[in-house]
Amino acid sequence: MVNETKRTATHDRGTHMFMYLLIACVLAALFHGLRQPERSRERLGELLLLYVLVGYCGFPMLAVSVGILVAPDRMAEMLPIGASGAVVAFFGWAYLGMSLLSLLALRYRGAYLIGPAVCWAVYFAGATFVHLHGAGAPASHGGMLAIFATHGLVTVLLVTGILMSGLLGRHGERAGP
Repeated sequence: MVNETKRTATHDRGTHMFMYLLIACVLAALFHGLRQPERSRERLGELLLLYVLVGYCGFPMLAVSVGILVAPDRMAEMLPIGASGAVVAFFGWAYLGMSLLSLLALRYRGAYLIGPAVCWAVYFAGATFVHLHGAGAPASHGGMLAIFATHGLVTVLLVTGILMSGLLGRHGERAGP
C-alpha cells in the first residue's frame, strides 16, 4: 500500500507539473501573438502550434523519453503502467522520435508543423481514451479533469492551431526555414 501511495503521489505531482506547463505554453503563445505587429488568426494559430509543440511536446517529452530509456523501471512506476519491459522501452523510443519531430519546429515552420501536430494530437486523443476507459480509470471528476487537462486538451489545442493557422489550405507550400 505504501508503494502504491508513493506512486500515486509522484504521478499526481507530475500531472500538476504538466498542467502548469501547458497553461504556460498557451499563455506564452497568446502573449507573443499580442506583441506581434502583424496580428492575425493565422499567425496566432501558428504560434499556438509552435509553443505547444516545442514547449509541451518537445523539450518535456524529450526529458521523459530519456528518463524512460535510462531508468525504465523507475519511469514505469511513475507512469500508471507498471513494469512491462518492452512496452516501456517502446514508449521511450516513440517519445524520443516524436519529441525530436516537435523540436524541429524551431527550425522548420509552415506546412512542416502539420506532421508533428497530427502525430501528437492522435497520440494524446488515444491516451485520453485509454486513461478514461481502461483499467484504473479515474473514479472522480477531478481525476477525469486532470486527464483531459494533460492529454485531451493538448489534442484540442493542436487541432485548433492547425485550423486557425490555415496550413491545411496551403497546398504546395514548402516546409523550410
